[in-house]
Amino acid sequence: MGIVGHLTKEQLLGQKARTVTTILAMAVAATLTLATLIGIYSARHSMYQKNIQSTGGMQFAISQLDRQTAKAIGKDSAIAQSVVYQRQGTVDIKEPGVAKTMASPLLTLPKAAMQRLVKPVVLAGRLPKQPNEAILAQDLVTKQNRIGQIIQSRQQGKNIQLKIVGSYRGYAGLLPPDGVLTLGTVTGSKGYTVAAAFKDYSNFYGKLQALTTQYQVHSRQLAINDLALERAGESRDVKLRVMFALLVAVILGVIGFVSLALIYTSINLSVRSQTQRYGLLRSIGATPKQLRRLVYSQAAMLAFPAFLIGIGMGIGGLAVAFHILNQRFMVQGNTFRLFLVIDWWPIFLGAIFMFLVTLVAAWRPAHRAASVSPIAAVQMLPESVKISRRSRRPSPIERLFRSPTAKLAYKQYRRLGWSKLTMIATLSLSLMIFIGLTGFFRSVLTLNNETFTQQADVTIASTAAVDAIPWTFEPSKDAGIKQATVTGTKQMQLAHAPKAFGDKVNVIVVSNRLFQTAFQNQPTVLTSSQLVVNSKTGQREQRWQLPRDFSGTLQLINRRGEKQFTYPIRVVTKTTAAFGKWQFGDQSGLVLSRDRYLKLLKALAINDRELDYSIQTRLTQAKFHDSVAKILRKMVPQGALNDQIANRAQESSFGLAIQVMVYGFLTLLTLVSLANIVNHIFANLLQRRRSLAMLQSVGMTPRQITSMIGLENGFLFGTSLVIGSILGTGLTWLLYRVANTGIAFNYRVPWQEILIAGGMLMLIWAVFTGVSHQILKHQDLDQLIRLS
Repeated sequence: MGIVGHLTKEQLLGQKARTVTTILAMAVAATLTLATLIGIYSARHSMYQKNIQSTGGMQFAISQLDRQTAKAIGKDSAIAQSVVYQRQGTVDIKEPGVAKTMASPLLTLPKAAMQRLVKPVVLAGRLPKQPNEAILAQDLVTKQNRIGQIIQSRQQGKNIQLKIVGSYRGYAGLLPPDGVLTLGTVTGSKGYTVAAAFKDYSNFYGKLQALTTQYQVHSRQLAINDLALERAGESRDVKLRVMFALLVAVILGVIGFVSLALIYTSINLSVRSQTQRYGLLRSIGATPKQLRRLVYSQAAMLAFPAFLIGIGMGIGGLAVAFHILNQRFMVQGNTFRLFLVIDWWPIFLGAIFMFLVTLVAAWRPAHRAASVSPIAAVQMLPESVKISRRSRRPSPIERLFRSPTAKLAYKQYRRLGWSKLTMIATLSLSLMIFIGLTGFFRSVLTLNNETFTQQADVTIASTAAVDAIPWTFEPSKDAGIKQATVTGTKQMQLAHAPKAFGDKVNVIVVSNRLFQTAFQNQPTVLTSSQLVVNSKTGQREQRWQLPRDFSGTLQLINRRGEKQFTYPIRVVTKTTAAFGKWQFGDQSGLVLSRDRYLKLLKALAINDRELDYSIQTRLTQAKFHDSVAKILRKMVPQGALNDQIANRAQESSFGLAIQVMVYGFLTLLTLVSLANIVNHIFANLLQRRRSLAMLQSVGMTPRQITSMIGLENGFLFGTSLVIGSILGTGLTWLLYRVANTGIAFNYRVPWQEILIAGGMLMLIWAVFTGVSHQILKHQDLDQLIRLS
């Protein structure tokens, strides 16, 4: 350790209180930096893990390989795990209403591949346990090809029979969307597919390019879990990657701004408190360059333990937050989990960032220390403050105060000069960031397009002929279904309709009994509404999909060549909110019974009898959603299921996770800013101890001086709160105007955030006032007054 190192060590040990305070200030900044970087990386990795489950942990699959190539790829040094399956034949699937048959690939999967690739995407039924059992892609399931049925197939040139035991989501993984899968062993030399994953997902597409080039694989042979890789940051879209990098840069820029102010204040106060020491070092031969090195060395030596503390606090805080969130996810039945990933690059980037911020913060104090003249330092008296004429004149506000202590406090507040402006600016900006961003994110995280209709809990949708739709579906309440509604929809042409209708209308078909019970056998135009935000006025409006006051005749038409068939029908209009007992969701259109719809088809000479239909259910209790989903899947094997209860639980969990991360970041950012303010205020108090001791010597009690200081800080905090609230409200409005698309969210004045900010300032004011009183009670007046 050289001379500079010894001097730095002595200087830091000589002022232990100031050293500890500076380390803690730097540690708060380091905690914010590391918690942000590790939190972003962990969140992206967690989303990757969630989405990679659909492919059993496999990132990609390469098909149409020979046995030797498939084996070589699986054993490649870049591959961490792999499974192999083989196409061994075809299955002829007869589609409803289509004369030709479709040859679907018959894939044979060993047990390991079946567990990895198929189990995560099973839709109904179970996995095959025997070679004569099969599981079909969802699109292949029909009345003729459903669970329990036998299908004919050809496997390696032989005719075999397979029993259907389940179905899988064909578009959710790396398997073909039209495949028939069976359990068995791979044999022969052709038709192999290898599904694999690299040891890590960094530079995924670069590694994949090298692998495909090495084994001469064409791009059409590839299937990739793009969604999982996008969540991990390995997107093919360069714009997305650039936008993410810019987002991280902006976040680090904000952190750097507040951290720079905090660390600069701490180092500057340390340098100012040892001005005479630097002057004496100059008098015995120290050069300005050596003094600058001394300050830089002091800053770096303080930054090292602060960074270690920041690592511990950042990782520890994230671990606690992730644990609490994961417990919440488990209670809600959500399979999403947050994984805390501690990699080298966030820590390395955080170390470089903190080092640069510390050097920049120490630059001005270092030059100030180097510019001290030896003679001026030895003879230096407390700095006299230049007071302007305007500050010496009594202000109108000052005349309102009756108490001498209050008058003195306000005079001192007006005469603080640049230090007052610096503190007000710093605190106002901190409050602006907290109020503006927190108010905006609270609006975004509670975003919803509000409707006036209640959504169904579990819905399944499909397409079938009118006669094949289960109109008489009557579920048992024992199954947990409170109400069920079956509706079919078909779009038809209109002639001479009001402008609001356009030239088409959705015909909503319901059962005869429901049409009689709910609509009294009256053709009804059903209309729903949404609360949307007018992009011009910023006000919420209730917007109807169809006019709610229409009553008259609609003419439905069908043009066939030169002929035109018309069907006039007299209607009334009602809102979906009036039919809350029945599940119509947000559907708008003309409601007809099944029989009336058949008459309509006959009158318009329409031969197409197919409808897009859905079974919408409302449950007695939310816990029955899984069992109801199984009932509906069994009824409509090829249908698309929408479990709104599960979706809401997942959205709630994701929303909670995002809220914790966003508010956690804003809270840490605010704490750093407030720590900077506290540092400023305490430094101001310590610099004024001599003048405060003089006030005590002429008869003012510690309580009166504490009241005076409390009023000064009250003026400071009050001014900053007013300015910060105005700026924060403006920032919220600006972000709202930029983000609002006309149907997003309503603007809200951030009163809640302003009240929280005011509460925080009152707490700091109370703590500081108490500490000031203790300092004033125990200070040595004689020593402070004689201090030169």
